[in-house]
Amino acid sequence: IQELGQQARTYLRSQCIAKQCQDDFRRCFLNMGHVLVELPSFKNITKAVMNDVLEYCLSRNWGYSFLFEFGLGLQRGNENGSEDDNQVAKLIVGEFNHFKEVLTMVWNEETLQKPAEDTVHSIKGQRREGSCMKD
Repeated sequence: IQELGQQARTYLRSQCIAKQCQDDFRRCFLNMGHVLVELPSFKNITKAVMNDVLEYCLSRNWGYSFLFEFGLGLQRGNENGSEDDNQVAKLIVGEFNHFKEVLTMVWNEETLQKPAEDTVHSIKGQRREGSCMKD
């Protein structure tokens, strides 16, 4: 786990390296994510290592935008990735506060895609007459 954390940090040495090695960084982070999900006895240490990698990324002046794009990619999944990898990726996004903005943006997109008629159709109006409610 520690080695995976160190490897992930090496991909974040510079913005150029991070962009070039984005797929390798994703694979490294997903490997840690699988440990996080599948081995409960290692959850605390794995989460701490992953958190340290994310904090290290944020310490870079380009880190916020990189993590946002990375988190968005995790949330949306990879067409070529396995179903297990895509599930773990979504769990990673939900597990770490570093990806809160990603979750907000995805929720907003999903909400905006819902037709207004679906929302309005299920609304029922009532009026109050004294102590009684009437449709």
